[in-house]
Amino acid sequence: MLSKEKDMNPEYFSNTSFRYLKYSDAFDTKTVLFFLNTDSICRSVRIICNKSIRNSKIKELDSLYVRSGDNTWRDNQRGKNCIVRLKDDDWSFSITIDPEK
Repeated sequence: MLSKEKDMNPEYFSNTSFRYLKYSDAFDTKTVLFFLNTDSICRSVRIICNKSIRNSKIKELDSLYVRSGDNTWRDNQRGKNCIVRLKDDDWSFSITIDPEK
């Protein structure tokens, strides 16, 4: 993560409900959460962004994944199918990457 996103600061969290790694940028425009299982293997990723970068993020998603509907993309990396969803909120938007079930 740090090799691609040099401006992100890492934090590790663990509680009774979730174990995750959190990376935030210094400008508070993007936060990335890696949700981990009990073996510390990533099971889901959520990216929370300021609305100001929404259009550039959609272009990035279009270049990385195959669009499968409004605000939804699909990906197949290393034989694993993933669903990428963008959800708008009032002041931000989130991108969630989950394995397809």
